[in-house]
Amino acid sequence: MIELEADHSHLYPGATGRVLSGNPGKGGAAVVRFADGGAAEGTLAGGLLRLAHYTTAAGTRIGARGWQLAVGTPAPGRFRVTARAPAS
Repeated sequence: MIELEADHSHLYPGATGRVLSGNPGKGGAAVVRFADGGAAEGTLAGGLLRLAHYTTAAGTRIGARGWQLAVGTPAPGRFRVTARAPAS
């Protein structure tokens, strides 16, 4: 399992965060923990993060989303969302 921690309550192009555990380069099941206490599960492969629908800590339902990540940017152990991607 790859654990990512977002610096904000949601992802968007330019958003950053850190890798908590796992090997993003290998890919596999992933969970993103958001700054507001919410979390979303999905997969990460080849820098493409695909998240299943989830509910934010405030109760807002978010549909499935896809994001292109640059891991190791802006520093080792960090990631930056570079673009929106298809959810499936």
